Amino acid sequence: MKLTREEALKYHRQMWTDMQTALGDNPTFEERASYKEQWCKEHFPNERIVCHCFLCDYAIKYVDDGDYCDFCPIMWDNDYNMDWCIGEGVNYERSPISEILALPEREVENEISDN
Repeated sequence: MKLTREEALKYHRQMWTDMQTALGDNPTFEERASYKEQWCKEHFPNERIVCHCFLCDYAIKYVDDGDYCDFCPIMWDNDYNMDWCIGEGVNYERSPISEILALPEREVENEISDN
């Protein structure tokens, strides 16, 4: 799926907000994974979304091989200055959804055009 940065952020926030409404602020990892898969199928039935994550789907367009996490539009953990969603701080697998939704956008140096 070809997403702009703005679309990736919009759909990321929309999906996680919907998940928080449906499952509460602290669903299990299994509940999160299932919800993300179903949400993507419901809203984008004919699209393959990398990891059922709009941020991953956006970031992967920057690399042929390697770590596309470097291009994630969200700063997952300011305390450790990490860009990964499975780091020591805020983590998509276990952190409260309110913390995930509060994460700041990340500036990416040398970001390529969305065109």
